[in-house]
Amino acid sequence: MAGPLAAWAGTWTPDSDVPGSSALFTIIASLPGWVSGLTLVLTTSLSCCAIDTCQTAMFASLYDLVEQKVNIWVVRAAVVVLNVPVIVLAMQAPDILQVYLLADMLACATILPVLCGLSARLNFIHWIDALVGCFGGIISVGVFGQVYLGNRHDGWRLLLLDGGLYVDDERVLGAFCFAPVGSLVFMFFFAGLRMGVTILLDRRQYRYELPAGTYSSTSNSGASFSENDLTLNATNKQNTLA
Repeated sequence: MAGPLAAWAGTWTPDSDVPGSSALFTIIASLPGWVSGLTLVLTTSLSCCAIDTCQTAMFASLYDLVEQKVNIWVVRAAVVVLNVPVIVLAMQAPDILQVYLLADMLACATILPVLCGLSARLNFIHWIDALVGCFGGIISVGVFGQVYLGNRHDGWRLLLLDGGLYVDDERVLGAFCFAPVGSLVFMFFFAGLRMGVTILLDRRQYRYELPAGTYSSTSNSGASFSENDLTLNATNKQNTLA
């Protein structure tokens, strides 16, 4: 809403040299200095809160990924290492819109393998299969870019979305379409490969099993009930009949 507000306040016009994405700064420039300082402090605090939540989520996810069998300081060090490529990508991005596009691209490449873990019918999917699928979705964008643009450099630069969202061709649309599809292809391919190797080695196939004492309903609602809930429901029915 920064653009409409700036236009309404008269600090920005469509024929202005200031891009529409920077219209908010024209409003701030017309206000007293203490307002600019307060805005800077509030936006910095907001960014720090978002980063703090993200770091906590990364740590918790990695700690659960290793099933809490690794020293906690090792996981913290891994979080620090993972922040290095994030900082490098953020420094190469020319504007904030590209940073958000990179986050959207990463979400498209990882969301479907994560959601597959919520399906009871896909209990043969191992977490390694999902992880390979996430990386495969990112690789699929580079492969698509190389094929679509005809050269390796520009193709893999599509991962950074240098041209932004509004370009003259369909490269951005293709990247966002190939990312989720590629993640599923890589995940199921690696799952089949892993299961085939397991059969050749005559080992037990991986199947996720619900914790003991849990009853999983196969109805369309997909709800799960514990044995205590079933016993309580049976008791209530008997009391009602009595």
